[in-house]
Amino acid sequence: MAIEKWDNKYDVKTVSAKLTQRDFSHFKDYCDKKGVKVSTQLKQLIKQEIDNPISVNVAGKSLFVYNPARDNFSWRAILDKGIISYIEDDLNFEFLSQLKEAIDKAIDERNTFIQKTKDDSVSIPGQIVRRGL
Repeated sequence: MAIEKWDNKYDVKTVSAKLTQRDFSHFKDYCDKKGVKVSTQLKQLIKQEIDNPISVNVAGKSLFVYNPARDNFSWRAILDKGIISYIEDDLNFEFLSQLKEAIDKAIDERNTFIQKTKDDSVSIPGQIVRRGL
């Protein structure tokens, strides 16, 4: 009598991924901190992506909420279709201040590159500008 393979017996398939030793170590540490096996975490992440796929292109706004009891901030993404995504619940003031500075610097660099000098002006595609010349 032949022994039935576990995958066939339970109608499951095995998936694998190649990671660098460093990435695997980080993922293993992450799983250990959560108290779950690597395979369990992978299964949960895959299932989450399949059950709740998120479109790459969605519209919405970021919302930061101050929590005075914990002296920290929460970050939410509120999609135009009403869904609220809870991004992070424990952001400290220093992190957000540094993030704001980095964003402001990047926006200033972009504005210099596109030669933006007025607050109410926006980037205009080159194709449109060329038609008017």
